[in-house]
This record gives sequence, C-alpha cells and structure tokens, in this order.
Amino acid sequence: MEKESYKDNDKGGLLYNKLKKLISVVDELRDVGLQQYINLPRIAVLGQQSSGKSSVLESIVGIDFLPRGSGVVTRRPAELRLVHEADENSKPWAEFTELKGQKFYDFEEVRSTIDVLTDKIAGKKKGIVDKPIVITIHSHTCPDLTLIDLPGITRIPLQGSDQGKDIEKITKKMALRYVKDPRTIILAVIPANADMTTSDALQMARDLDPKGIRTIGVITKIDIMDKGTNAKRMITGQEVPLRLGYVGVKNRSQQNINDKMRVEKALNAEKLYFSSHKIYSTLPSECLGTASLTKKLTKVLFTHIKNYLPQIVKEINVKRKEVEDRLRELGPPLPEEGSEKMQLLWNMVTEFCTNFKNTIGGRYISQQDKTTKGVSGGARIKHYYYKLYKEYIGGYSATDSYSDVDIERAIKIHEGYSMPGFPSVDVFIYLLQPQLSQLREPAMECLQDVYIYLESLADELAQKVFSRFPGLIGEILEVVSRCLQDERDKTKEILECLIDSEEGYLFTNDYEYLMNRTDIVPGNKDEKKHLSSTTVFVMELRQRIDSYFNLVIRNVRDRVPKTIGHFLVKKCQDKIQFHLYSEINKNSTLNSILGEHPAITEERNDMTKSLEIMKRATKVLQRDPDITNVISFDDKLEKDLREESKENRRRPPPQNRSRQTPPSSAGPDSMSGRPSPSPGGGEFRPPVGDGSGYDRMKRESANPHMMRVQQQPNNAPLSQTQARPQQPKPIPQRSNQPRGGNAPADFGNLFGDSKS
Repeated sequence: MEKESYKDNDKGGLLYNKLKKLISVVDELRDVGLQQYINLPRIAVLGQQSSGKSSVLESIVGIDFLPRGSGVVTRRPAELRLVHEADENSKPWAEFTELKGQKFYDFEEVRSTIDVLTDKIAGKKKGIVDKPIVITIHSHTCPDLTLIDLPGITRIPLQGSDQGKDIEKITKKMALRYVKDPRTIILAVIPANADMTTSDALQMARDLDPKGIRTIGVITKIDIMDKGTNAKRMITGQEVPLRLGYVGVKNRSQQNINDKMRVEKALNAEKLYFSSHKIYSTLPSECLGTASLTKKLTKVLFTHIKNYLPQIVKEINVKRKEVEDRLRELGPPLPEEGSEKMQLLWNMVTEFCTNFKNTIGGRYISQQDKTTKGVSGGARIKHYYYKLYKEYIGGYSATDSYSDVDIERAIKIHEGYSMPGFPSVDVFIYLLQPQLSQLREPAMECLQDVYIYLESLADELAQKVFSRFPGLIGEILEVVSRCLQDERDKTKEILECLIDSEEGYLFTNDYEYLMNRTDIVPGNKDEKKHLSSTTVFVMELRQRIDSYFNLVIRNVRDRVPKTIGHFLVKKCQDKIQFHLYSEINKNSTLNSILGEHPAITEERNDMTKSLEIMKRATKVLQRDPDITNVISFDDKLEKDLREESKENRRRPPPQNRSRQTPPSSAGPDSMSGRPSPSPGGGEFRPPVGDGSGYDRMKRESANPHMMRVQQQPNNAPLSQTQARPQQPKPIPQRSNQPRGGNAPADFGNLFGDSKS
C-alpha cells in the first residue's frame, strides 16, 4: 500500500505550496532567533507519561528516531522542525542546532544523540530540564510542521533518579510555559484505555483554551481497550467535546517495536485496522488515522499562522523601533584610542550643555523624557517667579495691622521739631519699615528654589548623557555644582543689596504716586469741617503707606526675578560649559575614568543582537510581500485556485489512474446553471461549520454530489458566508464515501484523494 501523497492533485499541490511557504516563513523567523522576543505559532504535544506521545510523533514523521524506555523518556523538550522533501528518492536526514554542520543519515544515531544531549544538560539520573533540543528532519515522508514534544506529566518520581517529590509540579509548570501562549496549538494526547475526563493534558488544554480554538485531541491505544469497549464516543466528542475535534490513531505496540516494525508498515496496518473494524469503519475517515491527524494539524497550523502573521509583523516593527531608540541612547561603543576618547568626552559635554540650555529655554530636545510629568525647564523657573510676593498683591494693605490709635501714637512719638499740621517723615518710615523687612526672605527662597532646580536638572541630564560612564557623572556634577554655587552666592549678594536699598532709602519718581492728590476723606465740605486734623493725618498716612508699599512690591517682583535670571540662570549656562572644558584640559582623571560600566556594554551588545535579529526577520518577511499581507495572500490564493479549477475542467481525465473521476452525473446545477463540482476537481472552498463536534450537516457535506457552491464573480474571492453549502437535496443513489465527520470545519480535500 503506497504512503499517501501530500500533493495528489493540482488543486491540492497549489494549496500545499502556499501552505509550505507560510510555514517555511515562520520556521525561518524561528531560525533567526525571533522566538526569543516574539512568540511564533507552533504545535505543542501535551500528554501524561506513557500516553503514546513519542509513537504519535514518529508516525507523523514516518521515521523511528525518538528514544524509548521505561519511566520519563523525554527529559528535555524536543523541538521538531519537519521539512517535507519533494523528491521521494531523497534520503532522509536530520541535524541538531547544538551540533551545527553535522548531518545525520542514520536515525539510530539520531536517537543516541538525543540521549547524549539530554544527559549533557539534564544529567544521567533522569532529571528534567527546560532547555529544548532542536532537531530538523528532512524527509519525503513528513509534512511541513514544527512540533514541541514536551516531557510527559509525571506524578511519581522515578526511584534512584534526580527527580524530586515535586516532579508533577515541575512537569506541569514546564508544559504550562509552552501551551499558555495563545499562538501555540495544543495537541492533547489521551490514551483510550484511561478515563479521559481525568486527563491532565485535556484539563490543562481546556483551562488555557476555553473556546477550543487551538486544541486538537488525539486518542491513542485504541487497540488495547478492554474487550467489548470502543473509543467511538471519545473520538466523536460525546464524552468531552472539543471544537477542533479528535483523531483516533493506532500506534505500534511494544512487541511491534521490539520486532523492529517500520513506521511505514505500521501506518498501513493502522489503515487496515480502522477500515476493517466494525465500529470504526462507520466513522468519518477524517477522524481516524495518522494521515488524517497530519492533515488536520497542517490545516489548523496554516490557518493559525495566517491569522497571527499581521500581528507578528507589527510586533517586529514596534520591537525594532524600541531597540533602535535604546541603542541611540546608549551611544556607540567606547573607542580605543586616547584622542578618540577625548573627542567623545568633548562631544558629550557639548551635548550636556546644549541640552541644559535648551531645557531652560523651553526648546524641544529629542533626549528629553516624554514621560516627565509636570512643567520643567524655563517654565518651572518662571513658576517660582510668578509666586514671588503673590500674597502681597490683589487688595493687600500694609496698614491693616495698625489701628487708628497705633497710628496716632506714632504721630505723637515723632512730633519732635515738626510743625503743627505737618507730621514728621519719621512716622512714615516707622510704620512702613516692618512691612519692608518682610521682603528679604521670599527673595532668598526664590533664589534657593531656582538654584535647587538647576542642580536637579543638571543631575537629570547628566544621568542621561553620561549614563554609559557612571564614574564620570560624579566628576561632571561636581564641576557643575561648584559653578552653580558660585553664581548663586554672587546673585545672593546682589539681591541683598537690592532689598537693602528698598529698606534703607525711601524714594520714588512714580508719576501716579506723585500725582495722587485726590481727597482722602469722602463727603461734603460741611462734614469735613467736623473732622480733627489728627484723623485727617491718620487717613492720609494709611493711603500713602499703602501706595508706597504697593509700589515697592511692584518693583521687587520685577527686579528679583531679573536679578536671578541674569546673574544665576543665564550666566551659569555659559560658565558651566567653560568650566567643564577647562576641567577636561587640566584634569587627566576625567579621561582616565572614561570607562564604561559592564552592564552598559552588555546591554548594548544585547540590543545590537536584538536589532540584528529584527532586521533579519524583516528581510524574511519582505522576501514575499504577499505573505505579510493576509488579504492579498488570500486573494491571490483564491485566484490561483479558480484558474487551476478552470484548467482542470478543460483537461481530459488521466488514463493511468486506477480510479477514474466520474463525470458530473448530477447535471447542471439548477441554481447556478453549471455542473456540480466533482471530487477533487471543484473550486476551493474555505472552511465551513463551527467545528463543534459530531454534526449531521458536516457528515452529509462529505458527499461531493450534495454540495452547492454559489457562483462568484471572476475576480471575487469566496467568502466564508458565500461558501456555505445549501440544504442538501435528496438524490436517488447512495454515496460510497464514508459519512459523518467531527473535523472543526470542512476544509475540503487539501492534498487530494487518498490512494489505497
């Protein structure tokens, strides 16, 4: 019996080539190392210890190559990259990522190498380690798939091994790490001779994939069930429903393995077993056998990759930008030559000083952290200016703290040589001086606030610009701090003189103050006659003191910020750069400490490696633009399939096949006016049905003579809705093909009809 081909007809071959291209792209992305940063679609094989995982994998590959034995055999995850070779005469071979350049044509040697690589990492005492062995197998017997064979979930540690009492927790945790990723398809292996409702693999799969959109069940050990029992209810999903359904397989028994039965012979025996079994022969062919499992896996992986590829492309672009931005912040590697180091230092000092000026000036700089909350730079400094003496404006009166009695007493105290009716100027000074003495502290606080902010700004910028050289940051900040302190002290002296002049010498040329001679006493002249001269003096003093104090406040609110801005903020910007350049020239230690922290060097190396991987991944995706554009890919695929279908209808049937494709006996379709599609020759139909289990409509849709496809425009792809079959019409003859089906969707015959 020939092994079933993956490309039995032109339609299947065309779709197969598209599928192969998609899977090949993902494998190439995995090869360049993208899996370290972005999760890629894959298939993880999950099952309990001795559930038959290894036998299932060998049947899919078509080659004996996995270690066997008692206890836990798979002690390191095995990533199997299967590459289908078109040439059936080509000799299968394998290679290990850990042993680059070595090709293995002897698969007994492959088996022993897996043991050696496992012992190398996990030890010889049956320890389990989460470090995958990556094996690539090239063969005409295997499909294009990538599978992860996980260590079986183990409950009891092996006696005399390195396995601890928490072996179950370890194996479950390892399995969870792989299958929790929504881009991983779960292949849950369940032995038929056990209660599937208690299956750890199935329970974990249902917990992580409650919608069932990425879980396929495999029922093993069907042939060793108790007499009188069968796995029909399990396979058809009547015990534990799965949206993608189950596939029952018959693996080799231990005796078959001992007798060196080849996988090819076992696959033929599997077909014979299911076709001759009185129960299983009545079930749909797509839910029985390794060939059906392989097709289902390939179809589901194809759809999975197609759905996630646009998101993967987007994640690659985002990651690449993040890496490029970080590398820009880290700067180039440290030069070796002393002159180049000095030039690098000068460039960084210039960048630091420029950023310092630009931040204060409110100009945009690319290095500024966009996540900084609140105001910064010149806006922060002006904020300190705006709040200076704010409590003294807006209706503040300098004489509110004095009663009329207080002012009258001050007038009497300072009568001295003054003429009656003319109060002494000393009264004015006496009452105003306590208010003027309050101006000094706010001015000094404003100066200190600006100084502290400039220091913090310098520290923040130095941490960014000189982040590569932690030892240099302290030296730079010390020079900056000395410069700021010098300018602050000079500015403080100027402010002291300014406040002293306001307190010690009362004078104004303010026009409004000098011309302010309006009546200070309301009412008519008769009423004013009754006011005493003292009362008039008190009222006039209040007005003059308030007016003069407001005038002083207006002056110092302008002069204090101007003094701080000119003598501290502005001058320090120029002097910091001058002092830093001078320090570099005369201080040799700055050049000697120009050493990069090992963590910075390591991070740059990691970022450079990441960027290289992102670039290589981008090249892989850009090789075929249709691959990265799912809509374009689907349209092109549909168009190719329609053209292929038209060509098939014009082509005479082949004469060398044992089974001829029957002519369309159904006659013209009453709905579309064209012949009904014949098996293997109709147009490609996207998946239909919800795949929720053993469904009668899907069973009947297996009969090609009962399908009706609505006619489409020449250039329009078939949509999911348009491709759904209409209600089947009764037909006089009975189809000889198996009925039913628990596949998740009617994918059609992907690779053509099976050949017996």
